[in-house]
Amino acid sequence: MRFAVLGSLTAVDDDGVAVALGGPKPRSLLAALLLEPNRTVPVDTVMTVLWGGHPPPTATASLHNHVARLRRSLHDVGGTRLRTMRHGLEMRVYDGELDRDVFEERVRRAQRARGREDWEATERDAGAALALWHGTPFADVPALAGHPVVSFLQEQRLQALECRFEALLGLGRLDGLAAELGVLVKEHPFREALHRQLILVLGRTGRRAEALALFRSLRRTLVEELGVEPGPAVQDAHQEVLRGPAAPHRDSPRTATTTASATPPAKRPPRLAQLPAPPAGFVGRAEQITEIRGDLESGRDRTALAVISGMPGVGKTGLALHVAAELRHAFPDGQLYLNLHGATPGVAPLEPADALAALLHGLGVDARRIPDDVGAASALLRSALAPTRTLLVLDDAASVSQVRPLLPAGAGCAVLVTSRRPLATLGASTHVRLEPLSPQDGALLLERASGRSWDASDAGPVARLVALCGHLPLALRVSAARLRSRRTLPVEKLVERLARQEDRLDHLELEDLSVRRSLLVAHEALLGSGDPHDGDAAAALVVIGALDLPEYGAPLMATAMDRAERSAESALERLAEVALLQEVSWGRYAPHDLVRDFARELACRTGEQARNAEAVERSLRWYLDRLAHCAAALRPGSWRAPERPLRPEGGTGAVFADTAAALAWGDAEAANLLVLAGSGAHGRLGPARTLDLINALFPYLHDRGRVRDLERLTRHAIALARTSGNTAAEGRALGQLASAHYSAGRIRQALLLLDEAVELSEHLSDDRARMRHLGNRAALLRELGEGADARATLNRCLALRPDRPTPGEEALLLGHQGYVAELTDLRSAVSYHLRSRELAREAGSTVIEQVALCNTGRALLGLGEPARALRSFQEALGVMASGTAHWNAERETRLGQAQALRRLGRLDEARDACTALLQETTARGDSYGRGLAEYEFGHVLEALGDEHAALGHWHDALSALEETDAPVLTDLRALTDAPGDARR
Repeated sequence: MRFAVLGSLTAVDDDGVAVALGGPKPRSLLAALLLEPNRTVPVDTVMTVLWGGHPPPTATASLHNHVARLRRSLHDVGGTRLRTMRHGLEMRVYDGELDRDVFEERVRRAQRARGREDWEATERDAGAALALWHGTPFADVPALAGHPVVSFLQEQRLQALECRFEALLGLGRLDGLAAELGVLVKEHPFREALHRQLILVLGRTGRRAEALALFRSLRRTLVEELGVEPGPAVQDAHQEVLRGPAAPHRDSPRTATTTASATPPAKRPPRLAQLPAPPAGFVGRAEQITEIRGDLESGRDRTALAVISGMPGVGKTGLALHVAAELRHAFPDGQLYLNLHGATPGVAPLEPADALAALLHGLGVDARRIPDDVGAASALLRSALAPTRTLLVLDDAASVSQVRPLLPAGAGCAVLVTSRRPLATLGASTHVRLEPLSPQDGALLLERASGRSWDASDAGPVARLVALCGHLPLALRVSAARLRSRRTLPVEKLVERLARQEDRLDHLELEDLSVRRSLLVAHEALLGSGDPHDGDAAAALVVIGALDLPEYGAPLMATAMDRAERSAESALERLAEVALLQEVSWGRYAPHDLVRDFARELACRTGEQARNAEAVERSLRWYLDRLAHCAAALRPGSWRAPERPLRPEGGTGAVFADTAAALAWGDAEAANLLVLAGSGAHGRLGPARTLDLINALFPYLHDRGRVRDLERLTRHAIALARTSGNTAAEGRALGQLASAHYSAGRIRQALLLLDEAVELSEHLSDDRARMRHLGNRAALLRELGEGADARATLNRCLALRPDRPTPGEEALLLGHQGYVAELTDLRSAVSYHLRSRELAREAGSTVIEQVALCNTGRALLGLGEPARALRSFQEALGVMASGTAHWNAERETRLGQAQALRRLGRLDEARDACTALLQETTARGDSYGRGLAEYEFGHVLEALGDEHAALGHWHDALSALEETDAPVLTDLRALTDAPGDARR
């Protein structure tokens, strides 16, 4: 077997036949393993290559499938080449099988030969290495673009080229070298070795003037961009050209200089060049660079204006200077640069009058001619710039009012402004809001700025370090500086230090670089502005640090700060304006991870603890209150809402107009509620309130189909209840965990949990809880087809029926009766379900109404009445359209709709219904629902005459349902095992 990665990824077998690797995912899998051949590659690393930073819920199962397919492609029947290890995967590659290994060995041999000046061997080995190169390594695996291994191989290619050129220079074989080197010099303007070789080639082939011009160009670039002179090797090449035969009479450098100076050029004012050097090792931002350049370079009738905004440390100045350096050619009259000090520690923002004076002085205006009046100075600046093509970079602007007087008006100029604020009213033609770097660009910046080279084994720690730096260029440069200054500091040790939340910001501070100081300036600017709204925003950031929740909305902040909701909303908006918060959705805000660390520090300051503790307690009580109302709206009659809701003023009261409003509130607050519910016995809520929160959260999670969250929290509740001796809470949690298992198709596990719950309710003499558990148990037994046990359990349930049940309880009992009756008398079952629906509407329980309509449709399908069944399913979907869908009921209803459409012969509609259901179940990570949808999809495709596709869906259904108690499993196994004729 031979593998090629120097270009597009390919593999050929021992007979030279190309191996079909399949689609992008198998190719990406092979690429991830060939990055580290003969070493165990962690599963997380493989998944990152396949799916980026957000693998889908089905990633593990998909990875197993891709591994199996790749083994088949490689004819690796026994798994001896692609090996599954304890913590990952390993690809066995033998000597000479991987072109990368052969390439690297050839480069090493060429370098050794170059060292002993064996030019024939150098040229031979370098040429052999370069013959293996077919383009960018792993060119058809986008996830590896910019990977350290790819960068290393590209550097090795350049070294091989340099070896070859040096050998050809030594051998005097110069034909065609100038053209090759000319292309490479343009691609690598800072690579002195290539410039030296081209200077020598040009000088030795009679092109002395071009050689000298190339040296001057390189020197200018190095001095202007990096502040350094060319190295000794380039200087020696330059001297050789000066001494060469092309120089008349072999003039000395001094004689040539004297001759050139005989006619001095006319004196002209120095070209404006005020730009600081752009940051070394700049990476990423290609899309933003293209957008800004396109605007500033385009033809227009007025000054082009681009604004770069974003949070502290996100790299606004770096991007501005990088773009400005690229635009030098477009502005022949030069560049002006001014730091407006909008967020410089210890420095007040520059006043417009001072800013105008600095710009005019830079243009050569005598200080005595600069007016004191801002308007007059602004007019003078516009006049001075009007006939020119000049680029202004105004860095770190504090406000629109600070910038507006500094803007030219002529068509030839352009202005690039950076600010933490969006400066939305400035009228910019381009506005770029910078976000943190991507993980790949963050790793590349860390590598370039630290001067270190990573190998494949460093990928995990480097990725973790980038994440702990929040992907912020400022934090990454601090970490890179630490790695550069301490060459013995392992990346893993720096990761360990940054992982300690309490002192993370301490390690992101070095000399003049500090994430904390950058954030502190923004907070102190709010405190010191004198604007009450800014003061509220500064106080809000402290409260955010005390609450330490994923997201924040105005109602929560109003409660925490004990302010009116409009005031809290204004504070959040202000924090977003100064880039200390990000608006993740309408009215919802979240801090960046490092801002979150900073806010925690603010909250822990002396004198803040007592005030913050009161804010946290108000917030926790607000959540418990609102959640109780949410549960009461979703389960009317089963939950009692608090009589006096907290903070009802301004439309923020805890009473929800309907179930749709309750679910919408749950959607908005789910992330925070899950954090609070999982905080444990020693968390902010304590054991009793944590159990109450999980119990009240159950209806929302159940109706939204969030099975994984349900399982995690109910297990947590069971452990917490047992530890604290709360038997009633333990019984509730057991029943709720049983519901989660049922939703995932694990019916027998759910039965075992319900048996425990029934036993606990008997011990507590809680007949209502026991009735509820027995009703659910009867339904599960009916699902398994165990009719006798289901009826016996239902009778035990009905015996506990209270004398005066609520309409909701009665509707639920009728539903259980109808469900069990489906095993023996479908007509009777329909009657039960219809009566259940009527009582559910009377009780205001849309959940029970949806279930009743769905069960009615299922019973009608069993009676062979698909038209009536379809109407019932469509009516259920109409109820769900209000936004109050209970996921289990919705899943079964949409499945029933597809079945009814198929039986009515409306196959195209049935196929569309199955497609939509598959998409929804996949998006929710509901593998049980996906399996049921695949099963029905197979029947629809079979009816359409596509038996091959139907069989594929049945195999997928079997894979999804194999570990469940799905009633269709027996039929599925028969369908997938039987030949086509037998199926027909």
